[in-house]
Amino acid sequence: MRPRTRILLAALALATLTAAAPELTAAQPTPEETAQRFFDGLSRLRWQQVSAQMHTEALDEFHLISRQLVESLRGDSVLIQLYDASREEWASWSSREVFERSMAGLTRFARGLMESQVMTDFRVLGTVPEGDTIRHIVYRETTDHMGTVIVAAPTAMLVLEDGVWRVRENAELVVLKVALRGIPIGRSPPAAR
Repeated sequence: MRPRTRILLAALALATLTAAAPELTAAQPTPEETAQRFFDGLSRLRWQQVSAQMHTEALDEFHLISRQLVESLRGDSVLIQLYDASREEWASWSSREVFERSMAGLTRFARGLMESQVMTDFRVLGTVPEGDTIRHIVYRETTDHMGTVIVAAPTAMLVLEDGVWRVRENAELVVLKVALRGIPIGRSPPAAR
């Protein structure tokens, strides 16, 4: 074989290997990292950071609750006071936007609830796998409520969505859903006895 042919074959082989090599992508966060980012955002009331870690189905649940509020008899009050938006504007929002705007509204109307999130320290303790697509994250939450320290070790469920771990459910999301459903906008005050 001629030297020139060898060089061409070597170059062709190298080009073939390089073309066939998979692209290097940035490493996706682990379930533990995703959960900690979620909790860090929650304790700082950074709703975009929180929503970025949430599973689509969890965001859709908040959208459904919001839709029920907007379509209720007090819907116009909810739109004005909670969202400062028209029905048309609200209808154009994604589930992520509805979550973020709902939480911003709750921050204004349920200050005590939101302040308790700020006073809570969240630390991921470990992970329990369930198959290939579900991880249960055990975390410690420590809240100092007016000198009384409350410690709990609940779990959060993360689900793999499009190759990325997302928070599907946990106790904090349950509390936020209940708070959104029960927001007192547009309700009459209790009757005096």
